[in-house]
Amino acid sequence: MKKTMPYDFLLDYLPRNVIILPAIGMFNVYLDKKIVLIFRKTGKNPQHNGIWISTKREFHASLKAEIPAITDFVFNEGEVYDSAWLLLSDTHDDFESAAELVCELVSKRDARIGKVTPKSASISERNL
Repeated sequence: MKKTMPYDFLLDYLPRNVIILPAIGMFNVYLDKKIVLIFRKTGKNPQHNGIWISTKREFHASLKAEIPAITDFVFNEGEVYDSAWLLLSDTHDDFESAAELVCELVSKRDARIGKVTPKSASISERNL
C-alpha cells in the first residue's frame, strides 16, 4: 500500500515543478536541484513530525524571526540538536499558516532555503 503524503494541502503553495520523492517515513521535496523541505508524519518520534526546512545555520535567526513557529530540533529532555535543518512542528498552533509562508518562500526561491546535495543534484524531471 502506497503511503499518502502528509500536509498535501501545501502543494497549492509550492511551484508546480517541485519533485517529491518518498523516503522512509518522509517525503523529500526538491526544487532546482536542491532539497528544500521534508514532510514528515510518522508514529515514531512524533516530536519530529512536521516540515523540515533545509537551510544553513547562518540563516536560522532570520528565518525564525520571519516565521516564529520555526524552531531548532529538540531531542531528549530539551536537548537542542545542532543541525542545519530547522523544524516547523505540526503540533504548533500556527502550523498551517506558518507552513504556507515557508512554501511561499520556497516558491520565491528564497536563497535561505535549500541545499544542493549529491542526491539532489542528480534529480531532474528526466530521471523520474
